[in-house]
This record gives sequence, C-alpha cells and structure tokens, in this order.
Amino acid sequence: MGYLDRLYNRPTEQPSSTSEVTETVVHFPGTTKGYGAVLDLVNKAAEVIKDIENQASEAKRTSSLAEKRIAELEAEVQSAQKCIREARHKLKESDEAARGDRARLEAAERKLCELERRARTAEANAKENANALARIEEAIRTKLLENRLLANKLTLSAEQLEISK
Repeated sequence: MGYLDRLYNRPTEQPSSTSEVTETVVHFPGTTKGYGAVLDLVNKAAEVIKDIENQASEAKRTSSLAEKRIAELEAEVQSAQKCIREARHKLKESDEAARGDRARLEAAERKLCELERRARTAEANAKENANALARIEEAIRTKLLENRLLANKLTLSAEQLEISK
C-alpha cells in the first residue's frame, strides 16, 4: 500500500465535524469549490502512484522469481560442470588404460614377430638338417653298397682263386 493510500484510507481518521465529505474528497470549511479540480488531480496522482507501487510490487515478485530461477540454473550449471569434470577424469583414465593396452599389444606383436622369425629359422634349419641327414644316409648307403660290392668282389676273387687252384 502506498504512502498516499495510507493518508486517504485510514479508517480511524474522520473528517472534522465542520468539514463536508463528498465521495472520496474531503472539503474543508473556508475552501471554495474551485479546488475540486486540484483535488481530482491529486486523486489521479494517488491512483497513478498506487499503480506504480503495484507494478513495483509485481516487478519485485517477478524479480524474486527470476532470482530463484537464476539460483536454480546456477545449481544446475554447477552440477553439469561437476559431471563434465568427472567425465573428463574418466576419459583421462580410459585414455591412459588404452595407451597401456596399446603398449602391451605392440609388445605382444613384436614378440609374435620374433617368435615367427624364430619358427621360420627353426623350420629352415630343420629342412637343412633333414637334407643333410638325407645326404648322410645316402652317403652311408653308397658306402655300404661299395663295401658290399668290394666284399662281393673279394669273395668272388677268393672263390675264383680257389677254383683256379
């Protein structure tokens, strides 16, 4: 309620017995009726002031609601920022874990390449050894056959000597 409303709307104040009340305008004795226009203007000014006070009250209420909403939004922003920080932390941990996994994978791939190289080398050595063994076996067979042939020749020669005797 505005200041002027309090002046004009006090229920305990009554015009003096010598004054005349017409609607909401109080006429005091000794005043002329020509001041009615001034009093109308004062009443209109009071209404305008009352409207301004009502608008100010509404603006204050709206401002209060806006401040409350701002506080809610700030809390939401803080919560979102916390979630973002947590997500960044988890992303950093995941990235570090991925780097570790990648390093282990690369090490395993290097080891696999080394094992494959060793296996190829072992296979080549095995083939070479198998070929060498086959050559040795062939050489032994050849030697045995030569020895058998020589023994057969000697036996034949000895038999022929005996026969010729």
